[in-house]
Amino acid sequence: MPSLAPMRFLIVDDDESIILFLRTFLSAYAECITASTGLEAVAAYEAALDEDRPFTAVFMDILLPGMDGNMVVQELRRIEETRPGRREPFKLIMISVLTDTRHVSESFFHGRADAYLPKPLRRETLIAELVKLGLIELQPAPA
Repeated sequence: MPSLAPMRFLIVDDDESIILFLRTFLSAYAECITASTGLEAVAAYEAALDEDRPFTAVFMDILLPGMDGNMVVQELRRIEETRPGRREPFKLIMISVLTDTRHVSESFFHGRADAYLPKPLRRETLIAELVKLGLIELQPAPA
């Protein structure tokens, strides 16, 4: 029986405290790669595909210097669709202080987001979304 490749997550945010929070929590479940700009995110995404070690999920902030998160996601989706040897699409979790209808709708309809988490991030909300997306399983409480 072939072993499953370990999960890999790409965390994109220009706020170092958010990166630290996500990397600290998520590293128990997956290898975490971080980027603080859209260009770094695109480069990391392409490198992962070149190495045949794609990301299982991308955690994307909207407010980034240069390319905003929605623009970055559009580029990642374009790369995902045009690369030979297509795989299952990455799960997209948008994270932002922007919770207005326009930004949320753009993330879901244009970026095909799987979840949208408002900042400040809460551990319980993050866990609930990751379980719902099938990225992690809740461990039963010790008896």
